[in-house]
Amino acid sequence: MILDQMLSKRRFIKLSALSAFAGFIPSNALAKTTNIFTNLIKKSGFENNTSFMAVDLRSNKLIGRHNEKLRLPIASVTKMVTACYYLSNNYKLDRFKTELFIDGVIKDNILHGDLYLKGYGDPTLKTDDLSLFIDSVKNLGVTEVHGSLFYDNSYLPDINYINRNQLPQYAYNPGMGAINLNENRILFEWKRLEKAKYKTSLTAPGLKNIAQVTNITMDLENYKGPVYSYELDETKFKERWSVNRRILGKKGSRWLPVRESSYYATEALKQLLVDRGIEITNMGRKKVPKKSRLLCTHYSADNKIILKSALKYSKNMVTESLGLITSRLVSANLYDLDQSAVIMTRWFRNIIGKQNSLFLNHSGLSAGSFSTSEDFRRFLMQDNVQKSLLPVLKRIPIYTSKGKVNSIGNITVKGKSGTMHYIRGLAGYVCKEDIPVMAFSIFSADLNKRKQNSSNNFEKPKGSSTWLSRAVIQERQIVRKIIDSI
Repeated sequence: MILDQMLSKRRFIKLSALSAFAGFIPSNALAKTTNIFTNLIKKSGFENNTSFMAVDLRSNKLIGRHNEKLRLPIASVTKMVTACYYLSNNYKLDRFKTELFIDGVIKDNILHGDLYLKGYGDPTLKTDDLSLFIDSVKNLGVTEVHGSLFYDNSYLPDINYINRNQLPQYAYNPGMGAINLNENRILFEWKRLEKAKYKTSLTAPGLKNIAQVTNITMDLENYKGPVYSYELDETKFKERWSVNRRILGKKGSRWLPVRESSYYATEALKQLLVDRGIEITNMGRKKVPKKSRLLCTHYSADNKIILKSALKYSKNMVTESLGLITSRLVSANLYDLDQSAVIMTRWFRNIIGKQNSLFLNHSGLSAGSFSTSEDFRRFLMQDNVQKSLLPVLKRIPIYTSKGKVNSIGNITVKGKSGTMHYIRGLAGYVCKEDIPVMAFSIFSADLNKRKQNSSNNFEKPKGSSTWLSRAVIQERQIVRKIIDSI
């Protein structure tokens, strides 16, 4: 009898703690909830394609719900999860660093030895930042290196794609790793000289420096198949692009993704060293020897500033890097992006107490990732999540009969949106005097239309813009009704 009482008491305590931990809503709050949003969603034509939930954080009562258990891809709303994942696990990592080491002897302005570029995943390193490393070598009086420039990218696995199913030319789908440059994009520029003849270039530009990169090439002979074609030779680190010259016009430019990020950054550094009068020929991959000497270190901006920018501008590569770095701290044996996404999924499931969500990466660039508005409601209700996210989330405009406004009196909205073809999401908080009083999640998707209208020949599938407009209008109307209920 006593044992039964002890077990019952333990079970009660465990269940009570779990309920508080996972954003539990009492059954009486559910029973009394009247959903004023269903008609709106039906009129929008998204009755079977939207998952929605909103809760009053002051009373834990539901404001509205619709298909809250429907699993849908949430696109870049995933970045909210990654942001919280990063902030919850990176207690001591305030800034990223990239280091340059020297190993050898300098005689008569010649380095008889090697230089080593070592990275730890900084997603914000830019071409102009490489000047710090070049200056440190020049300050030693070195004009020639009788050795090699090596890169050490052992801290993180090399990732060639976020999502292999995307068209190759999408600059928001690059590779990443321990060493990155310019968010792993290269600038393709073209200018027509005469009929059917063009001058082209592929560069890693900065504001002060421009690096020529030799391992990435472009030809204009792609007359069949997709507009852009791409091949990667991973053994030789060669990236070959081809485009149909007929689409180029008189002149223009566009960013293209880089797959071998560590090689790309080191190649840019090597070219800039040569441009500054330091002769160096050989380049390769090698871990920094213990006997080498640290020459200089480049530090990034504060990581919270980087994270806030990544959320505001929905930067896939930066968010993926933050997720990888976090998983590397959780598991030292990190080997690829799939494993990193699994680790984040487990973390998310653990804190919400549900198993309904799955993330295939950290940015949301996948129609295969999914969550539910119920899972996100549990996530957003937690105090630790609110404390982590609210300082880095951007303000979401409110749409009224008079147009777009940033606030209505002391009411503001902070959150993250996400968009892919036939996929749209928005989640966040309605705040009163900067204090969150409502949490909401709105996920919409039509995967059948996405599949039917996808094509390798077109960057924008048929009908996707019209569908997105309807989804966004529904989203704005829902947010406004949530505000009206305060």
